[in-house]
Amino acid sequence: MTSSKSSSILLSRRHRRHLLVGRRDSSKIFSESELARWWRTRETLRMDLAFFLFVLWTLLLSMMLYGFVVGMSCDSSAILYCGFMEISTSPKLSTTSNRSVISPSTSTLNSSTSSTTSPSRRSSERERIYNDESNSYDKYSSPVKTQGLNGLKNIGNTCFMNSVIQCLSNTKLLLEYLLQDHYVGDINTSTSGMKGALIKSFVEVIKKLWSQDASDRVVNTTSLKSQIQRFAPRFIGYAQQDAQEFLRYLLEGLHEDVNRVKEKPKPILTEIDEKLSDSEKSSESWNRYLRMDNSKIVDYFVGQLKSTLKCTHCGHCSVTFDPFWDLSLPIPQRAGQVRLAQCLDSFTREETLDGDEKPTCSKCKERRKCTKSFTIQKFPKILVIHLKRFSLAERFRGKLSVTVDFPLEGLDMSHYAADNVTPCRYNLYAISNHSGTTYSGHYTAYCRHPYNKAWHEYNDSRVSSISPKSIVSGEAYVLFYEQEGQKSHL
Repeated sequence: MTSSKSSSILLSRRHRRHLLVGRRDSSKIFSESELARWWRTRETLRMDLAFFLFVLWTLLLSMMLYGFVVGMSCDSSAILYCGFMEISTSPKLSTTSNRSVISPSTSTLNSSTSSTTSPSRRSSERERIYNDESNSYDKYSSPVKTQGLNGLKNIGNTCFMNSVIQCLSNTKLLLEYLLQDHYVGDINTSTSGMKGALIKSFVEVIKKLWSQDASDRVVNTTSLKSQIQRFAPRFIGYAQQDAQEFLRYLLEGLHEDVNRVKEKPKPILTEIDEKLSDSEKSSESWNRYLRMDNSKIVDYFVGQLKSTLKCTHCGHCSVTFDPFWDLSLPIPQRAGQVRLAQCLDSFTREETLDGDEKPTCSKCKERRKCTKSFTIQKFPKILVIHLKRFSLAERFRGKLSVTVDFPLEGLDMSHYAADNVTPCRYNLYAISNHSGTTYSGHYTAYCRHPYNKAWHEYNDSRVSSISPKSIVSGEAYVLFYEQEGQKSHL
């Protein structure tokens, strides 16, 4: 037992001695010159790493300093979300810029307070801007001409909402209806699901934008967004949304809140008699629509389309009439520049329905090859034109950034009017613009002031003057036209 234990101790001592010898001998594998070279390489790498860290720290410090300086001098906001990113940074202004700033810098994320700019400075600045735009007027005798130039706070990917609100804020008919509180007597608390809450919240924002005792402010839209989410849950959250879809829902919600129809009548299920003239059919169809939906919003924004279906077999024409809130126009080409008239021609052009699309002829009582065409039977006071830059057919090929050349004044719609319909002319007063791609972008608005006629760019919290020559661009998405001859009631 003792001998075995001694042997194990002896072996363990030999093993340790063997390991020590092995360690000492291993150092002889590398020569002294190789070790020296390895050491120099190691020191060089350490110095390079230290220099890299120094440069990186210097860059970070410079960026922080730059951000501080920019934040003190101009409005700069950036909003980052998982899956979606929207950067809304106001353009830098210089002495050579052709856009004069009206609103002072205010953070769209962290501040909702008004600017402390002195009234005298604001007055002189506005006077300089309008003199530059050759829009001379006595601003003291007409204070409304200097109002409505406030920005909207971006509360998280809400540039689409801000763009639409500014366009509606410069819609003179709607603006005066709201500012003069004419809507109050129209509030519907019976059939409206919102019981007037949406339009009240919207009016609150509009009145702040047009406040007489506060200019150069940034208006918070949190309360309005909450009401919109109640009416249309699809807008819950802070994901990017489509401005045209938002406009549709907002107008529908405002209409419901002031719908003159307090009790919904039973729907009329019978078809309109085909023996009636087109004029009589149009009138009957419009009256049926007003039985359910009748409001000032409808008075301003809704028109009527005439759809003509002609059977190529028997020649019978079937005519129907439908209300429209806007015209969604296809863009006929993917590159270059097109005219708005070409988009309207493409929308109203006669198309052939064949194959699976063949309708049933009301005279033949069979599915027949037919032609279909649109004309406008009733022109709305406010014509909203939606340029289809994000159609389903183009979704996988990207946004259509073609520049559509549209007139600022005198849009003649006589070519698209139905027979025996008095045509009208329109003047442009607002545009909702989209810059960027299908999946990430930013909305702004160009609006013509309803009283002094000067054009301005609304970029969230920033408002700046803009030359009419810069209005037409490849970013125009929703166009707002008003009929010529609209009179002010303020």
